[in-house]
Amino acid sequence: AVEARNAQETECVSVAKEEIATTDSVTYQIRFRMRDMNIRMHLGAEQIQNLQYTCNDLSRRVAQLEKYPVEQRQARLSAIVAENLAAVHELVNAEQYETYLAYMNEELGKAGLNVQ
Repeated sequence: AVEARNAQETECVSVAKEEIATTDSVTYQIRFRMRDMNIRMHLGAEQIQNLQYTCNDLSRRVAQLEKYPVEQRQARLSAIVAENLAAVHELVNAEQYETYLAYMNEELGKAGLNVQ
């Protein structure tokens, strides 16, 4: 129980260096709060650990998008998100998955990212 609570309090955060935003250089940051996810999704301890790993990977990969040319970013973002959703789909039930989709869309929107 203590381990699950600690995981709930952990944030999955990936931050790239802040630079002047131009069409060629943009910083992407996505923040997933595991506590918020747990409250919304009613996760088990194992689900929390697995989702934390999955969210960390997503955040890290999205932060790295700035390394790619502008014309490649949208396609790469779509691929990253699709891989994340496939992984999450294996970890949670249908109701939790729908909740995760809504939460993820909120967080991507806050980061100014649009997944097609």
